[in-house]
Amino acid sequence: MKVKRLSTNSAEIIPETIEDMLFLRLYISREDLISAKTIRTIKFEKNFSRHAEKERKTVILTIRVDEVCFENTFDTLKISGLIEATSDEHVHKGTRHSLEINLHTKFLLIKEDNQIDFELLEQKIIKEHLILVSLDSQVAGVGEIKGSQIKYITEIYSDYQGKLYDTKQEWIKSYYKQIFEIITSLNQANKIVVFGPGPFKLGFKNYLENSNIGKKMQIIIVDGIEYGGFDGIRQAINSEVFSRIFRDNYFSKAKTIMEKILSSLYKGDSLSVLSIEKIEKAAVIGACESLLIAKDFLSKNIIEENKMVHIFSNILKHRGTIYFLDNNTNVGIQLNTLGGIAAYLRYRIE
Repeated sequence: MKVKRLSTNSAEIIPETIEDMLFLRLYISREDLISAKTIRTIKFEKNFSRHAEKERKTVILTIRVDEVCFENTFDTLKISGLIEATSDEHVHKGTRHSLEINLHTKFLLIKEDNQIDFELLEQKIIKEHLILVSLDSQVAGVGEIKGSQIKYITEIYSDYQGKLYDTKQEWIKSYYKQIFEIITSLNQANKIVVFGPGPFKLGFKNYLENSNIGKKMQIIIVDGIEYGGFDGIRQAINSEVFSRIFRDNYFSKAKTIMEKILSSLYKGDSLSVLSIEKIEKAAVIGACESLLIAKDFLSKNIIEENKMVHIFSNILKHRGTIYFLDNNTNVGIQLNTLGGIAAYLRYRIE
């Protein structure tokens, strides 16, 4: 989450992960003021026209919060309330409106009667932002990991023509340069992880170390990955070697929890639960150590949003951990086979 402090009770915020969205769902309260851009259909009278004209315009609205909820998905917040201020004279104050806050949406939060807890907000700033590069002689894939978000940026195809290619060194430099330009467009990363077969990953590591990026970011080589491109990235994040090197990474921790859940189900020791009712009960009494939940769980299941938020709130209150997963990792696929939600408990409950 990006946070810019404006005063003791106001901040500019940009959520970057689903974990940020959950935090904001719990942190934004009734009577707070939220200001953001929105698209409004505005009606206005036009000379010599029998009917009112309609125009879709981008408007900056400030609303006083009455209700906050997830909008059928964990990566979109719907914030409803009365309009307090507007950048367009055709939009009337005092009317009701809803703002949608999505990932990477910039908005202003004002708490009129309370100071913003900036220490708490700063704890939500992602400490580890990984850029992933998987390359071979044919294709390079560039992706990134922030929290639970895996983003596949682009694939870059080389002009490699085998041993008959006369200007091999120029070809490699051009190939590395294209990958480098993509990497430099990604902001605030602190580690670059390079993998793929053959000597290309080592050559690219040397290329990075001799650039200005090499002075700012840690460059890490991961061996044992057979493919370049997006296939290589998928293989890497699901590999044991990746989990071992980045054991404190979100996916490595989620993988460990899934192994515990599967082992518990096999042994029948009642330390893993899969039903919403049992998970809710465990969360209330503080028995839920970790929760794995599919990012699309809300859209695929008929369940009250307030019930899910109640579960999340109780888990976090008792210092549990919540992992949002999608199906582009092995852990996410395993979770979907279990119904999209699973919890590992600190102790058995009746």
